[in-house]
Amino acid sequence: MYDMLNGLINSTFHWGWPDWIISLCSHLLVATVLFLVAPFQMLFLTYYERRAIARMQDRVGPNRVGFEGMLQPVADGVKMFTKEDIVPDAADPWVHFIAPCVVVAPTMLMFAVVPWGPGMVPVDMNVGLLFFFAISSISAVGLMMAGWASNNKFALLGAMRAVAQMVSYEIPAVLSLLALVMITGSLSAVSLINYQSGLFISSREVVGIPDWGLGWFIFTPVGFMAFFAFFIAALAEGERTPFDIPEADSEIVAGYMTEYSGMKFGLFYLAQYVLNFLLCAITAVIFFGGWQGPGVTWLYLQGISLTNPTGNGLFNLLAGVLGVFYFLAKTYAFFFVMVWIRGAYPRLRVDQLMDFGWKFLIPLTLVNVFSAAIWVGLIHWGTAQGLGFVEGWAPLLRWGVAFIVTLILNVGAYLVMARIYTGAQAQRNQIDLDELRESLSGGASLRSETSWRP
Repeated sequence: MYDMLNGLINSTFHWGWPDWIISLCSHLLVATVLFLVAPFQMLFLTYYERRAIARMQDRVGPNRVGFEGMLQPVADGVKMFTKEDIVPDAADPWVHFIAPCVVVAPTMLMFAVVPWGPGMVPVDMNVGLLFFFAISSISAVGLMMAGWASNNKFALLGAMRAVAQMVSYEIPAVLSLLALVMITGSLSAVSLINYQSGLFISSREVVGIPDWGLGWFIFTPVGFMAFFAFFIAALAEGERTPFDIPEADSEIVAGYMTEYSGMKFGLFYLAQYVLNFLLCAITAVIFFGGWQGPGVTWLYLQGISLTNPTGNGLFNLLAGVLGVFYFLAKTYAFFFVMVWIRGAYPRLRVDQLMDFGWKFLIPLTLVNVFSAAIWVGLIHWGTAQGLGFVEGWAPLLRWGVAFIVTLILNVGAYLVMARIYTGAQAQRNQIDLDELRESLSGGASLRSETSWRP
């Protein structure tokens, strides 16, 4: 953005603005675009989810306001703005007011490190992934504030559930990313995307692979296992079905949002949908190459860059448009999976959610970290690191051996952990069933004794 404004203002119009003004204007312009993108994403995603769920459940969905109901999210937004803001008398008014702001603010800051296309990232931080997940964890504080300040037992219980599952599932999510960080050697989201150039095999690992933008991590055993654990953790962190336990209406009304109305209630939904969009976006970036795809790299190389200053600027525009298209297509595809899971599967119990995270996903991701270490050793190491026996192997052979070894290790770990976890759950269910039978038999005998008259 800085280069574009500098070229437009100083090179085209020759206004001679100083660098600090151009830098300030570029940052303000990027921030304005991002703050406009977030609400529109929520409007689109709410409409998209309601129509998709309606099709799955053999009904129509919103179809009255606007063409095919496309203005229904706008009508809902107007309704939120005009509804009365009700605060319980026994609630803490200041904390009750601040909590939605604390939940929304981190989701907006997370946009800062999301790459939308080639050269289209607000801030390319060398610790971008760490920033993303560190900022996302702040929203848990806002959820706890909302539940505590409402002075409502259902709200407090929902907030405790939300914080417990966010803390629990952020561990396997971060461990999943750790495996890929070990492979790439970087925490930058842009570096992760650049590493995924190639054709089913990364051109960074096997030199000479044609660059079609398809060297995605999902095509490797380490990347697939990391994606499996990460996407499940993303469902839990975004409070999506089957992990929508903090808002279980059949148990605790609306959870931490029970005592909220009007636009405060709308802010919670804004934060939730924006967070889900960002989780889908970061999934596409990390495991599916982000904006990588056939034709993007070729177009970008034909445009103006440091290595090609005489290129055609039209190719920069075409590369950006195609890259954004690939990025959004992958992101919306993942959001559709979230919607599909909501329409197909029931909600878990809170104990099942915690058991699955701590007893299944975390051990599985730890094994995947070990697999990533083997992958790095077989592909990148040599005599200096103590692996002289692979020094003379061809790059493709080293990649193939690493693929087979990590595939066997990860599949074996999954089968073992699935068997252990399934056995433990079956034993626990049997204990619960025995306790239920005892309580029912005890209640039946008590009723027969009290109903008997001498």
